[in-house]
Amino acid sequence: MNKLDYQLMNQTDKSLRIGAGAYGVNRDHIIIGHPQATNLADITEQAIAAGQVLNGRNIALYGMAALTDDPANAGRHHLAPNATLINEGIIEIHLAEMEKAFKAQVKSSPKDTEGIYRFIKCFAMAAGKDSLLINEGIICIHFDQDPDSDTPIYGETLLAGENSTLINRGEIRLIGNGSFNTQARVIAVPANNMTIINEGNIMLDMERASTIRILATTGLGGSIINQGNISVKSSGRIMTIARFADTHLLNEGVVDIVSRARYIENKVSFLYQSFPLACAFYEHCLPNSVPMPPIVNNGTVRVHLEGSDASTPHAVAFGIYSEMVGKEEQTHRMENTGSITVTKSGPYDFLVAEVGVNVQSTKDFPYHVEIGEWHTEARNFIETKDLFVCNSGIFDFAHTRLTLMGVNAALDVKAESLVYQRGEAMQRGDTFQVLNVDKFRLYYKE
Repeated sequence: MNKLDYQLMNQTDKSLRIGAGAYGVNRDHIIIGHPQATNLADITEQAIAAGQVLNGRNIALYGMAALTDDPANAGRHHLAPNATLINEGIIEIHLAEMEKAFKAQVKSSPKDTEGIYRFIKCFAMAAGKDSLLINEGIICIHFDQDPDSDTPIYGETLLAGENSTLINRGEIRLIGNGSFNTQARVIAVPANNMTIINEGNIMLDMERASTIRILATTGLGGSIINQGNISVKSSGRIMTIARFADTHLLNEGVVDIVSRARYIENKVSFLYQSFPLACAFYEHCLPNSVPMPPIVNNGTVRVHLEGSDASTPHAVAFGIYSEMVGKEEQTHRMENTGSITVTKSGPYDFLVAEVGVNVQSTKDFPYHVEIGEWHTEARNFIETKDLFVCNSGIFDFAHTRLTLMGVNAALDVKAESLVYQRGEAMQRGDTFQVLNVDKFRLYYKE
């Protein structure tokens, strides 16, 4: 669709709502900003986080949604199942008026009995389980609320329940000043067995955010594939392509990240808090009962940590970051036949690497990390300490084929030099092993 087609679209401030099993297509330019009955959902949601069920009541603006009325609570809603939503037009959502209208009704903590809602939210497109959502047009969410607000804002672009498929073939933009109590999500779904595919362009440029996920699931199973372009520039914790359990992860496109790293002291007690992190792939797992699919990069990954005095020296950036919560019996395999580049700037000597394992964890939960095919620029890894880094971890090179590229490709490299255990973890006694160094294979490519 060309620029003229978009200019000729009918503009409306009314959302498109369908019900269970229904089909809806948007070909208009939907502009949602002022909360009103035609674009507002008082919604009770059930979310899955690696097998744990979480429930919450939220108030949400929406562009397109499959909704069903809550029979037990008049005026409230649930996401409706078996729906098909397709956007061929434009969906724009502004959050400034929404934040002003409902901030007094948001809980200050989970035990707050005065507040009603956990989050102020938005959905560009949303449906329940067993649904299909496709964006072939343009979606733009404006995080234009008060940047100093303590109100928790949760901006979601495409959302559906378990066993659903979500595809972006168009353009998605998340922009604005945001706030340090903003959670920004593109296709990030708290449900099991999701298929998430990006074939289009996704751009996030926000001055402030607490956490960011672009393509992600916190549920079990499913697949996430990026064959398009993802560009992220923001603060907080940037977890671009993410899983919390046994989801397949594959990048065949481009992921470009600039982390305006800074430590964020959240004032809302139930929001996740930790030091800044930026990565293209992210996994944060409880112990898994089934084998883990590999994390595979066949595309291009660029991560830059843009530090400042507000970063603190604890900010980190990785191409792939993996961390365990508990004792893991499964092997986690990682492959890179594409390109991963991680760089840094600023006043501190930040830790950056192509792979990080348990780096932000203070607990000793080592697990097997198997490196398969891996392509990287040749360098002195003993000096740079920026290929594989861990606090605790067991690195297995039984199936490793390392290809070194560039003018220094003739360097003689030992398997033991590829992995760096951080000094504080070593002093703490965290478990660290490098296995099968005799099976490690080295190749050169100028």
